[in-house]
Amino acid sequence: YFLDGYTYGHQLNPAKDYDRKGYVSFPFLGNFNLGMTGNLSLTDFLMFHDNKLTTFMNPNIPKDEALSGFSSSNHTSVDLRMDLIGFGFHAWGGFNTFNVTMRNNLAMAVPYGMFEAVKELGNKDYDFSGLGMDASSWVELGLGHSRQVTDAIRVGGKVKVLLGAARAMLNVKNAQLKLSAPEKWTLVADAEAEVSVKGFDWGESEMTKLENGTEYEQIDFDNMNLENPGLGGWGLGFDLGAEWDLGEQGWLDGMKVSASVLDLGFISWGETSMAYNKGKEITIDGFNDIQVDGETGDPMENKPDDLGDRFTELLALQDGGVQSVSRMLGVTLNVGVEYEMPFYKKLSVGLLSTTRIQGKYTWNEERLSATISPVKWFELSANVGFGTRGTSFGWVANIHPRGFNLFVGMDHTITSFSKQYIPLGSNGGITFGINIPFGKSSK
Repeated sequence: YFLDGYTYGHQLNPAKDYDRKGYVSFPFLGNFNLGMTGNLSLTDFLMFHDNKLTTFMNPNIPKDEALSGFSSSNHTSVDLRMDLIGFGFHAWGGFNTFNVTMRNNLAMAVPYGMFEAVKELGNKDYDFSGLGMDASSWVELGLGHSRQVTDAIRVGGKVKVLLGAARAMLNVKNAQLKLSAPEKWTLVADAEAEVSVKGFDWGESEMTKLENGTEYEQIDFDNMNLENPGLGGWGLGFDLGAEWDLGEQGWLDGMKVSASVLDLGFISWGETSMAYNKGKEITIDGFNDIQVDGETGDPMENKPDDLGDRFTELLALQDGGVQSVSRMLGVTLNVGVEYEMPFYKKLSVGLLSTTRIQGKYTWNEERLSATISPVKWFELSANVGFGTRGTSFGWVANIHPRGFNLFVGMDHTITSFSKQYIPLGSNGGITFGINIPFGKSSK
């Protein structure tokens, strides 16, 4: 956020200037960002028992030990941004940008009661309220402009045309699971689901008996259909930003404050398959045939497909038809302050506050960084972050001699991996890009 030579600073704050005449991104490699945040990690699900790797569902692992990694609210989110085409140039009194970007966002929330029920059933009630998932994929065509309005103040904005590819949502507002007998389970749920994909439908439903003996027609997830998929929706988005140089204002030399609002917009999905369960009481057979092999502890023997089928049966969602719906994007707020060291102007410190507003998946993070630029073509920054998703350490290196730009960094540095190179932590992220700048550095 505080790198003057970062090509894509305008994606963090559209008011940011670029210290060259312009740039052209390397197709598909100009700006790649992948980030994962949350309090769920692979080590919560997999653990060693008797020198063998197994899942927390292994019956030989005590319940308290198996569930020690889960909290009352377990959540995770994954964001992917990849620029397919992009360029920027100075003209018309300011800095102008254009980009075609692929965006993907996945957010999940899983209540503690879900893991408790999977691990060990008992003669008690389980609360699944708050279970949810929201996933979206779209392409954005963005056109931005920033300019100086006074010597001290710079503003910028970006308008984005959004082409929706797909979206899926599950929201369990309230769900109480009651174990009334060893051979049957009862669930009372208020839940809803949406799938926005052109050519998708739930398929033929199945019949389930209610507690009172009547039949209930519910979705059979094995019968879902997808034919002739295509563009699922369209929308508009806006990024707004501003920078205020207190030194130019004559107040405090070397101090800058800034703020931005990103992804302020919506996507209108033309064909959305709706589903719901408005408090129906559903009774089905229990999970009696779901078990973990306690001898080998092989996680592949845990019948995960069967387990997933049972939970979808319990939700008992009913086909709600096809509608056209509009859904807001997850909005991101950035507020930053940077101070250039008076004793060494090539070194600065900055504090950035980031808040993602996305309903139950909202999160906040503060990040303190130190940035040094010993020469015009090289910048190095290190930072530490803390917030609702824990603490992390990050870094970025930006190399931009004349005619070439390479940057790579991590906000959440991944320090441990499994033997299959799967990150073991709950937070991780990487940014990488190759671009072609033109013109000399202005700083």
